[in-house]
Amino acid sequence: MWRLVFLGVLLLAVPAQAADCTLTNARYKQPDAPWWLTFKRVPRFSAPNQVAAFYLELANSSVEMQGAVHVPNGFGSPLWSIEGPCTPPEFAEEGAPVELCGFLDDGQYPAIYGEYDGAVRFLETGAGAATPEQIILPNLAVSLWYSSYRQTEWLDGIDIGDAFTLEGCD
Repeated sequence: MWRLVFLGVLLLAVPAQAADCTLTNARYKQPDAPWWLTFKRVPRFSAPNQVAAFYLELANSSVEMQGAVHVPNGFGSPLWSIEGPCTPPEFAEEGAPVELCGFLDDGQYPAIYGEYDGAVRFLETGAGAATPEQIILPNLAVSLWYSSYRQTEWLDGIDIGDAFTLEGCD
């Protein structure tokens, strides 16, 4: 009898865990390139208007870039930024400290978008917000194209874009 009760409780708990997909654990993949975008908790000591955090894995360069989503003054559209090593490790001087760069032009703060049920709108960042099926980071690909990462990331005709598709949650 107890086994049946335990089995029933276990079966009810598993779907609840699988459905717990939020912006703190969603994982996205670039459809045409080996790039992964994973959301994480906002760092404890971040700007007060930072509402989301993510990292971008560039597989060909073995680099992980750190990204942030901010809402200026708390009422505008969510804007994204990203920073990481200025050059891929294979092109960096041996023994030199790693210099970090932002990869958007100065004064360029593009909005971040999500696709929800086939409709594209600003990324929802409030508590309990739905996890979008896609994340769109306008200007990401072009910003990295005009950097040292062009030599390592755009190999063999890879066509990298700005959209990432939900793969699951960690």
